[in-house]
This record gives sequence, C-alpha cells and structure tokens, in this order.
Amino acid sequence: MGESLTPPADLRPAQVGIVLVGRVVLGHIGATFVDLAQRGFLLIDEVPDADEDWLLTDVRGPAATRTGLLPFEATLLDGLFAQHSAVRLRQISQDLVPVLDRARKQLHRDAVRSGRLRRWRRGRRTQQGKRLLKQIMGFRRDLRALAAGGDSAAMAGLAAYAITFGIPVPAAARLRAADTKVAGRCETSLPWSQADGFVVRWLGVCGGFSDGRRARDGKSEDFVRGWSAPREHSHGSHGSHGHGAAHGGYGGGYHDSGGGHGGGMGGGGHGGH
Repeated sequence: MGESLTPPADLRPAQVGIVLVGRVVLGHIGATFVDLAQRGFLLIDEVPDADEDWLLTDVRGPAATRTGLLPFEATLLDGLFAQHSAVRLRQISQDLVPVLDRARKQLHRDAVRSGRLRRWRRGRRTQQGKRLLKQIMGFRRDLRALAAGGDSAAMAGLAAYAITFGIPVPAAARLRAADTKVAGRCETSLPWSQADGFVVRWLGVCGGFSDGRRARDGKSEDFVRGWSAPREHSHGSHGSHGHGAAHGGYGGGYHDSGGGHGGGMGGGGHGGH
C-alpha cells in the first residue's frame, strides 16, 4: 500500500496543508524540512548528547544541480543556510522570520495561481480546491490506516505528509526505532519517529520568535499565533486553538488518531473524518 500511496496531484506536504486549512502554519514548514531531507536536499541529524537539538546540513550541491525545488522550498533553504552550510536548530533565530514570511507568501501565491484557493477571499477554496480537498481527505484516511501498522519502511517517503495531517507515530514504531538506534542501524536518512520529534522541536524554537510588530497595548505580537490556522474554516468542524495556538500546529490536528483532537497542536485543527 505504501508504495502505491501518493498525494493528490503530487503536491508537496505544505501544498496539501494550505488546501486543508486555508493557510500555511508553522507545522507545514517543519514538514517541508522533513520532506526536503527525504528527497536528498537536506540532512537532519539528532545531535548526540544534546538536549533535543538537531543539526541541519545543506547537501544541495552546486546551484546548477538544484533541480526539483519549488520556489518556496528554495527560499527556505537559501534563508536557512545564508551564512553557514550547517546550522543547529537551537541557533535558528529571529533573523529567519522574513524568510518564513516570504515562503508563506509564495505558497499562497502558488495555491491561488494553481486554482486551489480564491484570490480575493483569502483562505477560501475554489471549486477546484474543494474537489482536491476530497482527494486529500481520502489520502489522509489511507495514510492513517498505513501509519496505524507502524511500518516505518512503508512510511519512509510519507512521513512529512503524516506530520502535516498530525498522524502520530504508533508506540510500537517508536520502540522499534529505539532498538534500531541502539543497534546503530537506520533505514532512512530521517526515520519517521525522528522526523516527528524534529518537528515538535522546530515548533518549540518558533515559539521564541516575535513578528516584530506591536499590538495596541505596546506588547510584541505573538508570532506563533499569527501563523496559526483560523478558529473557523470553511471545511468541516474545527476545534478551538487550544494547544495549537501555543505551538503553531501541524495543520490538521496534531496526533489525530481517528476522531481528531480538535485544536490539538493543529492550530485550530480538524475534527474527525
């Protein structure tokens, strides 16, 4: 099933996410980094003897060979590695905010130009987008079923999509991953269980950012809240921001195991489907 399971229209995780919730959330960016790692543009390694830190390394090679990157993906990598070819996750600072904002605009522009979102009613799907959403929900359902089996090998190329949908790594898969780590084996450059942990840490780092604007009371605006999905959206039933408001969310209800967690870490995630 895993070999034949592919996203609708060959969309990248963040492209799926923006159709799903009507906007880009920080979890979509984290899932994009995972997707780029699995496609060979980026290395993501957990740092030994460090408390939840990760090393991101640029492996794109010469500019002439950097084919296959979408504009928003190139923007993220160029911004992330503007100064160094390897960056610790904890070293990512406020300086990345303009890069994130630019990538978000590119993703929205892509969705509008491709006919998936409306130009003037921001975040609203077109008729084409509504048809695509049905395909995305079918893909989500099939992916959830595949993930429930805990087969990390089958999920190797789909982990970024599971993260976008907020599908959890089963306990059995986490235990197998721990055994594999002890034995020094790794079936992919970034196993599913590690990818999930990386994105959680990515959201934590983003929680320390500010968007640089000031609210009426003079306090800095909440950067993560500004990236959260809206409390209400045109598709189905959504929960409140809940934990998602604090973490920016994965974009579909983090750790959605069938019935969904409402807001969860999804920044206003979906209910069950």
